[in-house]
Amino acid sequence: MKTQFHFAGGTLMQVRARQISVIAMAVLVAGLLAPPAMAVPLEPGGSSIVIGSVTDPFVGGTQLASISAPFAAFDFAGVLTQDVYSGGSLPGVSFRYTIATDASGPAALERATMSFFSGFSTDADYISGTGTSAAPLIVNRQVNGATIGFTWALNEGIEPGTVAPFLYILTNASGYDSGGIVSLMNGAVASVGVYRPISVPEPMSLLLAGSGIVAVGLFWRKGRKYVRQGEDDPTA
Repeated sequence: MKTQFHFAGGTLMQVRARQISVIAMAVLVAGLLAPPAMAVPLEPGGSSIVIGSVTDPFVGGTQLASISAPFAAFDFAGVLTQDVYSGGSLPGVSFRYTIATDASGPAALERATMSFFSGFSTDADYISGTGTSAAPLIVNRQVNGATIGFTWALNEGIEPGTVAPFLYILTNASGYDSGGIVSLMNGAVASVGVYRPISVPEPMSLLLAGSGIVAVGLFWRKGRKYVRQGEDDPTA
């Protein structure tokens, strides 16, 4: 029997059911439209259906890093891979996620969350035509902007022995570092450490900061020179 984890607003299943009911009409309307070529912009507190990008935004970009890590809970297991890219048509350092589940796990994954994205603009989606599992239905972002989550429809998910469509989050970050977290859940939760976006100072900012430090150092040394010679410091 699954352990029911309670979140703000109820159990995971109750939260997912409310999200899906709220956007049911939007799904119907979106089904009449062509799949978007770009990801879904996500402001803090935002939520949207995802239909899948028909183009791969990472084509032409440069891969900066990659990390793979196993995950496991009592009724699912698998391997998560995160690839970090920049350049090309990407707005900044961006992240692509591959979730592959073990065939031995008896239950499907129903939700995946990625952290931490506070302070950055984000666009999220999955790449159409990739993976072997069902695609997620909803993507949402916490009010504080830190966490982005993909949720599958009821009675769907990443079944055992399948690979999810490539999930991705585009950001305007200028760098990346360790300290990120991806959580996979279906009532049970498994988390793995990954990369996260960070801000890197521009070269000019570093130059100005360095110049200020040098100026302070010269000023301090000049003052000490006059003290050693027993003279009045003209800068005082």
